[in-house]
Amino acid sequence: MKIIKEIDKDILTLGACLIPTMGALHAGHIQLIKEGKKLKLPLIVSIFVNPIQFNDKDDFANYPKTIDKDIEILNNLQVDYLFIPDSEYIYPSNGFESIDSGELGRKYEGESRPGHFDGVLTVVNRLFELIEPKAVIFGKKDAQQLFLIKKLVLDKKYKIQIIECKTVRDSNGLALSSRNILLSKKGENIATSIKKLLNETKKNFLTSKDIENSLIEARDKLLTKNLKIDYLEILDYETFCKPTKISNSYIIVIAAYVEGIRLIDNLDFQLEETL
Repeated sequence: MKIIKEIDKDILTLGACLIPTMGALHAGHIQLIKEGKKLKLPLIVSIFVNPIQFNDKDDFANYPKTIDKDIEILNNLQVDYLFIPDSEYIYPSNGFESIDSGELGRKYEGESRPGHFDGVLTVVNRLFELIEPKAVIFGKKDAQQLFLIKKLVLDKKYKIQIIECKTVRDSNGLALSSRNILLSKKGENIATSIKKLLNETKKNFLTSKDIENSLIEARDKLLTKNLKIDYLEILDYETFCKPTKISNSYIIVIAAYVEGIRLIDNLDFQLEETL
């Protein structure tokens, strides 16, 4: 594996597969890499903790950093390139394009983290400009982020294949996240109730077809599980907006705090699914 801090012309001719990360790699990232290797393209993994997507300075400072372990993992997986740029390279003093995530970028996750998706789309756009990848792989756990990135690719007319990978979970159903290492054992146990709640909410909605009551019941259950809810919504999967009478595919999105650690998850499904 070659570790690089800048992108040279040789890499631009590769037509590579890119997997953007912020490091603190876990089994979810490993699954993305395994999917990437199936494409038989040169594989670039980037590690860059993007400062402009954090609206909380403490959150940025405390974000897990495990670079030595990350390098070992990537070496073992035989990744071709590890791209670890400096902030000055991503955001040069002579200017760069800032991306506005629009109205959707200020809802749900964006409402709780003002400017977050502007920062995410700006860094993703910079990576696309610098690397010119043929394919990019993202996990589905960050559902709103994925939706906005796909919109960015369409808006910019990038010829990039976006590959979505299912959320990887531990044996108790907890979605893997770099932030999970900040939880105590007790906190991990509490956090496992998030996936159970998503399943229960889906079941209630498919039975009743009543979004409002399904959400009220779910929020009431959260209060008894030592989870501090940020948001919980049932949305149209195709538009990431409130469902309409013609909606057929749905996604339940949730953000909640456990021991002060903010966790997100989601569950998508079709209206005609059987219980």
